[in-house]
Amino acid sequence: MNKKNTKVNSKYLLFIPLLIYFGKRSLIAYDEGFYALQARWIIEKSNWIGPMWWDQVTSDRTIGIQFLIALAKKFFGDSLLVIYIPIIFASVLMLYCTYELHKELIEDENPIYSALILSTTFLWINYAHMATQDMVFSSLVSLGILSTIKAYKNNNKNQILISGSWIGLAVMMKTYLTVIPLLGIFPFYIRSKLIYKRNFWIGVIIGFLPFAFWSYKYISIYSFSTYGGLFEKLMFLSKKNNFTNPFFYYLWNFSINIFPWTIPSFVGFFKASNYNRISKYFLFFYPIFILFLLSLFSTKTPYYPIQILSLTSINTYIGIKYFIEKNNNINIFYLEKINFLLIPILTITFTIIINFSGLIYLDNRSKPFVFIGGGLFSFIWIIYNLLKNKKRKFNFAILGPYLLILFLVQSGLITDKSKELRIAIDDLFKNEKLSNISIEIIKPAAKDDEALSKIIKIMVKTPNIGERRLDNLSDLRSDSFAWTTKDFNGNITPERYKIVSEDKVFYPWKLIYKK
Repeated sequence: MNKKNTKVNSKYLLFIPLLIYFGKRSLIAYDEGFYALQARWIIEKSNWIGPMWWDQVTSDRTIGIQFLIALAKKFFGDSLLVIYIPIIFASVLMLYCTYELHKELIEDENPIYSALILSTTFLWINYAHMATQDMVFSSLVSLGILSTIKAYKNNNKNQILISGSWIGLAVMMKTYLTVIPLLGIFPFYIRSKLIYKRNFWIGVIIGFLPFAFWSYKYISIYSFSTYGGLFEKLMFLSKKNNFTNPFFYYLWNFSINIFPWTIPSFVGFFKASNYNRISKYFLFFYPIFILFLLSLFSTKTPYYPIQILSLTSINTYIGIKYFIEKNNNINIFYLEKINFLLIPILTITFTIIINFSGLIYLDNRSKPFVFIGGGLFSFIWIIYNLLKNKKRKFNFAILGPYLLILFLVQSGLITDKSKELRIAIDDLFKNEKLSNISIEIIKPAAKDDEALSKIIKIMVKTPNIGERRLDNLSDLRSDSFAWTTKDFNGNITPERYKIVSEDKVFYPWKLIYKK
């Protein structure tokens, strides 16, 4: 028994190089850098209620993920790695839920495979390395599904409690988006009669306590009209905006984003339609319903469907198993060959092109990681077609994407998202000895999304930021530094201002010094 437990436990180590990046990190501006800065201001301004943007409170979102990031910084220090601690915990929770859902829904002896499939799905691994609320929210949804199924099967009081408590916690993360998975689970709540159990409603109350407390404090401090910004955000997202996409958006976008598991996932999805009542509901009807509801909403983004990836991974496992055990079907045979022969051939071809053609820029550190990862993935999946042993074929099917994702993660392409800017800022602050100097920000003359995106990434790497944005250069005190987009001419610069850096990587911003 001990040997078996040791063997099982050792498998969990496989997830470490996928979840932990061992190099330097940098962030994208939206929403990652935005939340990192808000978490920073929570600590600096000692305001754990109102999400701040400079000295103004923002009213379009809760303080859920910012609170968790700030809490991590409070306990573990101020570094970019620390802000990912809540995301790592959420990722582990979602992997665990996938592992357990596999056992509950298909009663198979290989639940580790579904967890590995999840961790090697491009959409999932990308957001497992992004400091946003999406992974936390999705892990709570997976926990809600798992606890609901277990509560129905075992009538366990703790599981019934959890089956209600996830709802309020998810609202604290994503507010109105929680309605989508709740509508998907609700018919099962009724069928299982969970909504008639006292512990379910106790769980609902407990889960909503953080949101209720935060709402009460927020309204007390900033007024209900400010709190109404949450409703305004919903109205904005429900109308035509920059993220509006056609109804069929997820049909192609989600298919691409679950690479390299697209084909076996869809095969397993249709195969699951013949399973028992509970499995059929959550592996077949539930994902369709969620994607349908998401498609009705005007705003459509790649990350909204992360919430169904635990179920998608189990469907992928079913699909691979069907490939291996039922390949006498000519249609399944061709789909298997497309997946395990054509895709690796195209992958190695693409890998060679991007490494040697210069069509896509890769720095010298990333190139060998991409080349080795793509090469190993292609080689292993091609070898898969030559194997006869079913267990070995399954292992090779998982091993290929595992090595591909491992090398992509450790290359920094997923984690060091603004590498050139990170290096430039580090060099600037080191060479100019600015690490302990407060840097002000001069507000641009007009709204500019490119300028805002760039300054967010710059600010994340700036050790000391001024307490408020300045409207004009004249507001800048003497003997001070500031980032500005203002153009300088030869007549003005020597008199009062010195341009410290206007490296093109900072464009349209430049660092200036007022004499």
